[in-house]
Amino acid sequence: MTTVLQTEDLKVHHKTPRGMLRAVDGITIHVDAGETLGLVGESGCGKSTLARCIVGISQPTEGKLTLDGVQDEGKGINRFARARAVQMVFQDPSGALNPRLSVGRIIEEPLMVHRIGSKRERRKRVEEIAKQVGLASYHLKRFPHEMSGGQRQRVSIARALALEPSLLVCDEAVSALDVSVQAQVLNLFIDLQKRLGLAYLFISHDLAVVRYISHRIAVMYLGRIVEIGPAEAVWSRRNHPYTRALINAIPDHAVGKDKVELLEGDVPSPVNPPSGCTFRTRCPFARERCAAEAPALRDRGGGLQVACHFAEEIEASNGVDQTHLADSATAKEVRCAS
Repeated sequence: MTTVLQTEDLKVHHKTPRGMLRAVDGITIHVDAGETLGLVGESGCGKSTLARCIVGISQPTEGKLTLDGVQDEGKGINRFARARAVQMVFQDPSGALNPRLSVGRIIEEPLMVHRIGSKRERRKRVEEIAKQVGLASYHLKRFPHEMSGGQRQRVSIARALALEPSLLVCDEAVSALDVSVQAQVLNLFIDLQKRLGLAYLFISHDLAVVRYISHRIAVMYLGRIVEIGPAEAVWSRRNHPYTRALINAIPDHAVGKDKVELLEGDVPSPVNPPSGCTFRTRCPFARERCAAEAPALRDRGGGLQVACHFAEEIEASNGVDQTHLADSATAKEVRCAS
């Protein structure tokens, strides 16, 4: 299978008055043609920074980035070549669309910039794309403010498809929509993937949405991947305490459990992260080893990889009430250690 996106130890660091901010701190992922990799995590964990790096809005500090077999050598992939390989669908369709242009012109704009086809050929292509995303020909004469939120997001998707990219980076692409409209747009993404063979990097803080659309899920915390694997394996096995906490925070009816477990504490500063495991300050399983040694991603079988010293113990305890762990002396001591 063709690999559309490949990153190796990708880092995006920014100098600040307080020190080096590690927004993305060594990410290695791949996305194959026709596959959806869901990327989840709390706000501030680095998901959007990684997305901007992939589409070329920002440049990596270190590491390798390869799109459609073309590697970013540090100076950046040619912006025209990158645009043909990857496009982005943003969270807010209202802010992503030019209010002064008609829908037809918005979809046609990438073709004009890349000088693709004659005016007649471009119009035909625009009509084809609009039909693919569920827009009628009369929609093309309208302006963004004359359309609903779901329709505007379909326009954003149509514009992203104009250059026939291999990869779409969807950054919270349905979070601003009503729940019923979310389902329609998610099903549209799935249908387009089946018909066009698209690859998606689908970024969201909503695990239920990511589980629905993704083949694999990567869980990100403080700039790093802490768990990655097949969607159902990540969801059911929950080998990392952060993954477990995210899923356990979902309302009861969504996962069929009796009790909601809320994750305590705030995300540490990426300028001054904790020693060892960066999640230990919030982890009920934390021990002395966690403060001294940063866990690396390791294979747990079935394609699942987890960055946790005690993944076996955590998987075995799933479904068991572990709230008493948060009160243990050892866990408290490790969480509070500098």
